[in-house]
Amino acid sequence: MERRLQYLLEKYALKNATEAETAEMLQLLKEDFGEKVLADCVARGTVSADEDFPTADWSRIWQGVQSGIKEPAKVYRFRWWAAAAAVLILAGSGIFFFQQSQPTTKIQAKADVSPGKEGAILTLANGTTIVLDDKNDGVVANQQGAKVVLNNGQLAYTKDEATASAIAYNTLSTPKGRLFRIVLPDGSRVWLNAASSLRYPTVFAGSERLVEVSGEAYFEVTHNSEMPFRVKISNGSEVEVLGTHFNINSYKEEGDVNITLLEGAVRCTNGNENAILKPGQQVRIGSHMNVLNDANMEKVMAWKNGIFNFNDATLEEVMRQLERWYDIEVVYEKGVPKLEFIGKMGRDLTLSEVLEGLAMSKVHFRIEQGRRLVILP
Repeated sequence: MERRLQYLLEKYALKNATEAETAEMLQLLKEDFGEKVLADCVARGTVSADEDFPTADWSRIWQGVQSGIKEPAKVYRFRWWAAAAAVLILAGSGIFFFQQSQPTTKIQAKADVSPGKEGAILTLANGTTIVLDDKNDGVVANQQGAKVVLNNGQLAYTKDEATASAIAYNTLSTPKGRLFRIVLPDGSRVWLNAASSLRYPTVFAGSERLVEVSGEAYFEVTHNSEMPFRVKISNGSEVEVLGTHFNINSYKEEGDVNITLLEGAVRCTNGNENAILKPGQQVRIGSHMNVLNDANMEKVMAWKNGIFNFNDATLEEVMRQLERWYDIEVVYEKGVPKLEFIGKMGRDLTLSEVLEGLAMSKVHFRIEQGRRLVILP
């Protein structure tokens, strides 16, 4: 529950918490561990000491936190940004901490690129494609045994006996700069990150529920012990579940496939290797399987929560995220600078706001033809 409170506090600070999540957060703050978790968040800078929490108990809680701090914490705050961040350089470390301040480098507005948004392409069984970005809510297609309904940026499949016939497969794909949500025929929910795809039947039938994924997706699977849920990954690996919450990152450019379990249990298979994960564990699949017992859930789920988490990220890793989210091309003029970053940014920033922060870290670049970013030595 302590991790849950940390997650809710940081989501609230980002202004992304729902009413239900805010109520849950306030309730957890009253628990014995509440003050400690809050103090840790403030010390790390992920929650501001000036945060305005909507509760009459806040003054009491904050006094308890202050009493446990012997001296002002000497930390660099990761402010949740409404504008671009500056970067604090730790001398000789090669590590950069993002902080809020006024950057000295300005990116020309004409070269700006908006952040990604909700949108996807639906490919029907007969090959017809439907662009969902600006489509009005309502029925977008009738498929074998199902009506495909768009509602508030989410696609859902509802059973339709009138069109039932042989099982057909649809594919939902998100280009760079897009993400989308879908409710599968069994009620399972899937979130697709940018440059990802999900292939699935219009109706689940038989002894299993089988889908295929590439890129990155977060699953909340409806429990059905009589019909296991299986996910085929683009590298040939598989995940089998009964009912659970998990994230799959299988971008080819990232190398390893990472499967991270939040709730329930999953069995991961890759060739002759297999592993059963418990909540909090992650399996990395490259040439072999490697299970991590204490996965960084905050970093894994950052994309779904509207955040770039660049903690321990190299410049190449940062740039690959920006390529997918802003639909840009990144090239390196003379090799890749060896830099490592620590910090977070909202994914609602424009590209220029992100680049202003990076420019402060001695990352030099130029923008060509609007969407080509050249990293200079």
